[in-house]
Amino acid sequence: MVALAATGQCLSIGTMFIYTFGVFAKPLAAAFNGSRASVSMAILLLNAMVAFTSPMIGYAVDRFGGRRVITASILALSLCLFALSAARPPLWHIYALYIAAGIAGTGSSPVAYSRVIANWFDRDRGLALGVASAGIGVGALILPSATQFVIQNYGWRQAYGVLGCLSLVMAAPMVGAFLRGTPQEVGLLPDGVAEASGSSRLAMNGQLSGLVLREAVRTPTFWMLCLIFYTVSACVNGTLAHLVPLLTDGGMKAQKAAATVSLFGAATVLGRIGNGYLADRFFAPQVAAAVFGGAATGVALLWQGATGNLVYFATFIMGLALGAEADLMPFLVSRYFGMRAMGSLLGCIFTAYTLGAGSGPFLIGAGFDATGSYRVPLSYAFPALALAALSTLFLGRYRYVRTAAEAVVAGARP
Repeated sequence: MVALAATGQCLSIGTMFIYTFGVFAKPLAAAFNGSRASVSMAILLLNAMVAFTSPMIGYAVDRFGGRRVITASILALSLCLFALSAARPPLWHIYALYIAAGIAGTGSSPVAYSRVIANWFDRDRGLALGVASAGIGVGALILPSATQFVIQNYGWRQAYGVLGCLSLVMAAPMVGAFLRGTPQEVGLLPDGVAEASGSSRLAMNGQLSGLVLREAVRTPTFWMLCLIFYTVSACVNGTLAHLVPLLTDGGMKAQKAAATVSLFGAATVLGRIGNGYLADRFFAPQVAAAVFGGAATGVALLWQGATGNLVYFATFIMGLALGAEADLMPFLVSRYFGMRAMGSLLGCIFTAYTLGAGSGPFLIGAGFDATGSYRVPLSYAFPALALAALSTLFLGRYRYVRTAAEAVVAGARP
């Protein structure tokens, strides 16, 4: 199940639409007689649709199961990619197709896959979520370069077609044929659940403990998680979006500046797996505090004009925090609100994260435009990240843990 989820997320809406958009921007601007800014509006519209539809996708996964929702989403993404390969001016055709992808393709996001993995794993849930979400990082490392190769040799239309074929021929059949939303579908129990326990009998009968959305939104924990993940996303994604110009403004050569972005991507893969592993063995809010505190340190170093190896160090520790939406976020949601409506709740908090990813680059850029320097916006990003890291320590004890003994190991009273 973890391998299937990793493969699916490697070929998801994030990797095939968001991470590859940079290599499509210039040829699309030329083909549709638009500016790069006007073409980039497409990705803003897609992110807005992902933010809008994530809670509904989470609810659909809770109600109908992961396999149906994810498979339908993959097929819809394939159709959007094939349609993009045939798109003609005017530019609003591109906008319409990216909006359609944002609406129909959210089912291939971490919201859906995380719910499936959480159903299958309890004892090693953090590690399983981390390994599965590492597929996003692998896709982010491979697909942009591969897409650029196709564009250079065959054209941007063919590149969209190749991406559509990958989705249709690889992701859809694998998920549709082999993914199972719960272990109970094949007569198994979640990892770490003893067959004789009361929780296993409830699981076999389809009875899951936890809060529903209307109950969770009345708790301060829900809003704290929304604010924490919005802040982390806005500050880290915002800094990443402006990392190359920030470094070249400071005198670094463009080639070395680009290499730091690759280092950022590698750190993201490592962070997804490492953060999940640590969340299983230590109290997850403390893990989150350490990871987000590291990101704050990285921003502070860039704010103070770090040079040489310090730049690489700052980039690396920021990258460790970027994958938190796919492992620490679902892990915390499952432990604080239970599994009953995990998809719906995760979708809502993922919306906050997505809004941060969309607004962060704009806010950092606006700060630069207003002051002529990145120092001022980074001076705000640093305390914001530090406050987010500190806030995780006030989330309190887990409300839904496994057994009394394991609760103590997890760092919380049962």
